[in-house]
Amino acid sequence: MADDIRGFLTKYLADKLRARGREGPLHLSDDSDILAMGLVDSLDLLELMSAIAEHCGREIDFEQLDPEEMTIVGTLCRFVSEQMARS
Repeated sequence: MADDIRGFLTKYLADKLRARGREGPLHLSDDSDILAMGLVDSLDLLELMSAIAEHCGREIDFEQLDPEEMTIVGTLCRFVSEQMARS
């Protein structure tokens, strides 16, 4: 499931960048911080959380995730995967 979330995240961010005229390959490692990389801002992050929940077909309780880790790719993907496994 974490790979599915990573694939969704990569496509979602690539589409957002393309819409802003910022083309190019998007390489996200587990340690990538999408906020520090300038891929999202605080509003984008809220939209991303909604998009992930929609992609998964259910609400995800992001309040259980440390806000400082919410923008780290590996942590975010594992968290969402664990949330989905609990359903």
